[in-house]
Amino acid sequence: MMYHKIKNKIEFLAAYIILRIILFNRVSGRVKIEGNIKKIDIHRSFRCEGDLWLGIYNSLGSITISENVKASGPLIITSINKVFVGQGVLFGPNILVTDHYHGNPKSFLTFLTPPSVRKLYSSGPVYIGDNVHVGANVCIFSPCHIGSYSIIGANSVVKGEYSDRVILGGVPARLISKVIDDK
Repeated sequence: MMYHKIKNKIEFLAAYIILRIILFNRVSGRVKIEGNIKKIDIHRSFRCEGDLWLGIYNSLGSITISENVKASGPLIITSINKVFVGQGVLFGPNILVTDHYHGNPKSFLTFLTPPSVRKLYSSGPVYIGDNVHVGANVCIFSPCHIGSYSIIGANSVVKGEYSDRVILGGVPARLISKVIDDK
């Protein structure tokens, strides 16, 4: 029994050290990593010009950040389900991406419990396609699928399904325009 506890702590420390090495010189601000860090996959080309906070709060959660993703920071990504960020995504400053809530927002009983003690609840994964531009102060909540080559306007709150090549904006975000090929 004691052997397994020590082995798990060593594996956790090894994963933590490897993740810190990957992020060294790639994040100019502070780095906060919480939870099941073995399920965080960040491409070596990732860059963040501010603070970065990554958190996975159960054994099912995962965060994948693909190649050539750039962020102004602070960038906060948390998961209990799945968060996927495609290649070439550009995040403006002050971004929150999360696939969960404190309690089920559709249950009345949720609101009888203080938020800090509510069970975490996910209504689905978050998928951000390739080459998406996310403006400043954007929140992306689950369930969410943002198609490739899309633009999200500043100060938007995004949730739902959106196809490729769209411009979104507002609270809640809505389709502003669909970009058509110039052919």
